[in-house]
Amino acid sequence: MTALDRLTVPLLILLAAALWIAHLLGAIPPALTDLLSRTAPALLIALGLVLLLGRRARYGNLIALGVTLALISGVAALGFSREANLFREDYVETLDYTLPPNVTSVRLSAALRRTEVIVRATEGRLLSGEFRGSFESLLTPSYRVEGDVAILDLQETQREALLRLDQVGRGRLTLNLPSAVTIETLKLSTAQGNMSLEAEQLALRDVQIAATSGDIIAQFGKSVGLLAALKASGAITVRIPSELPAEIALRGNGAGAPRFDEARYTRRIDNVLVPNFGEAQAQLTLEAGGAITVE
Repeated sequence: MTALDRLTVPLLILLAAALWIAHLLGAIPPALTDLLSRTAPALLIALGLVLLLGRRARYGNLIALGVTLALISGVAALGFSREANLFREDYVETLDYTLPPNVTSVRLSAALRRTEVIVRATEGRLLSGEFRGSFESLLTPSYRVEGDVAILDLQETQREALLRLDQVGRGRLTLNLPSAVTIETLKLSTAQGNMSLEAEQLALRDVQIAATSGDIIAQFGKSVGLLAALKASGAITVRIPSELPAEIALRGNGAGAPRFDEARYTRRIDNVLVPNFGEAQAQLTLEAGGAITVE
């Protein structure tokens, strides 16, 4: 038996005791305590493997250590993946802004993390919304009025570098945009989550939506002069009223076999849909990793 073999078991016991004392004294961050509590059985497995293999197999202690680290990594990754995909409502942030009488247009931008977004039209002059998510997230709104333009910027960040697993999760953001004014700029991006735009009653000008990991569904109204760029890793579905002739550029994997009404559009060789009736009054670019559907 080598000196390392004789020391391994006592060192594991001392390590476990030291971690427990540090926890009782509050010297370990809550996130690390949470992780250790979930992976504690791996220490027992390590102790068992050391006793079983340490004296019987060559490099038995190293094998035991490797198996233990693999178990800890696997448990941590599985736990994070499971919790991170759950929608939570532990943290709520409400948005409520009444537009002054002189405001005629709105510029809105939102940079989000693992958040699903729904944009809807509302009557009157109220710009409102609600974010529901986990304590992992912090939504920071910045609202101001410059002349006749109301500007709202939203930024979602992670509160802390280390989080308990019960603080991790996905969120939902619902935005209600006033139909009484022009939405001059609408820029939305999310790292993970689907996007839904219900804008039949909205006057839109410049729309930029990006879902790095998710799908996009967009319903547009008769917004003459609309410029829209939609990009998604998944599928994109857009609905455009027949009264709005639109030119639609198709990009990405979804451009290979798009679904569209051939009575309304002609597909050019450069994967651009041009309207069969009337001159184009709106321009869209759809870039999708999945299917592209134009209705």
